Amino acid sequence: MESLSRYKSIIKWVFWLTLVLIVFLTFQAINETDDWKFLDVDFNTRDHIISAYGSLIGGILAFLSILFVLYQVYEQREQIIIEREESANDKLQDLKDRLLLLTNYLQTLEKDIVRHGERMETFFKAENENPSTMNTMYFNTNKNFERVIEMDILSNFKAFQAFFKEDEEDWQKQFVNLYEISDFYNEAFKDLKKKYTFHIEDKVAKQKQIAAEIMELLNANARLVDDYRIKFGAADYLTKPWANLINEYNPAHYEYLQEVQDAGDVPDFRHISDNLLLPFIQTAMDIRRDDGYDDLGSRNIIELASTIRKKIWDVEVYSLQYAGDIEKQFNSYFSLENDNINELKDIKAKIDAKL
Repeated sequence: MESLSRYKSIIKWVFWLTLVLIVFLTFQAINETDDWKFLDVDFNTRDHIISAYGSLIGGILAFLSILFVLYQVYEQREQIIIEREESANDKLQDLKDRLLLLTNYLQTLEKDIVRHGERMETFFKAENENPSTMNTMYFNTNKNFERVIEMDILSNFKAFQAFFKEDEEDWQKQFVNLYEISDFYNEAFKDLKKKYTFHIEDKVAKQKQIAAEIMELLNANARLVDDYRIKFGAADYLTKPWANLINEYNPAHYEYLQEVQDAGDVPDFRHISDNLLLPFIQTAMDIRRDDGYDDLGSRNIIELASTIRKKIWDVEVYSLQYAGDIEKQFNSYFSLENDNINELKDIKAKIDAKL
């Protein structure tokens, strides 16, 4: 490029020198004419001078034409080089823009992973502390991982090659790692959400069943107390151990439900199991040991209460198992000390340094 500009400059100087030469020769031809007048050329007496001048000027003009041709050749070559450089610069800028877009995605991906890790940690701790309650975990609705995967991988490869090939020996490995990490988390989020949805739906279904059976227990208790009242009379029915036990249970249960409702909360099955059903069953076992079951349905009621406690325990065991799995996933892939997150940070930092 510099040599072409130098040649063009030389041609321009030669052109101006040639013009000076033409002017000089013209004045010399004029000086050979006595009593020269403007636009009055003597072709008869000065034909040899005019002929010589014309031949000389013709040769000079032919030389100038050659200069013009050379100048046009160099001009075209320079324009071609400029267009090639502009095209190369445009391609390089496009690759740079791709890296800029990619590093913005990487920043978002890192935040998504960290924030979801925080939600996972909150969730599995809540499940461990209160496995019978309905603990929730939210998922991102964006598709940043898919956007990275859907980017033209060949163009991204060329972008890495253009900016990292000279001074990064492992740039190909980092490029592959970037897509492996993106693929992994894209599938990991889908798998986590799928398992979480199944867990929640199953837990909700079981809790609904437990709630229905608790209501069935309360209704059965009410019916048994009424049966005792009918059979033994209003004055004596509460003297019967089973009637007295069950008559005390229902008010205590409804009192708890009212407290929960007033507080704007939902019933805690673990509280119901430990503080209502367990004392109820323990007292019932004492009555059964001393008096046995009655013939009005006390046995069915105690078996139902025991079944409810077992189902609450089943929900909690499954929730604890699920919480343990989430904790393992968190420790392996979503904690701040995660190798994948550090790898993303490292790749992003190197891209930012090139931009």
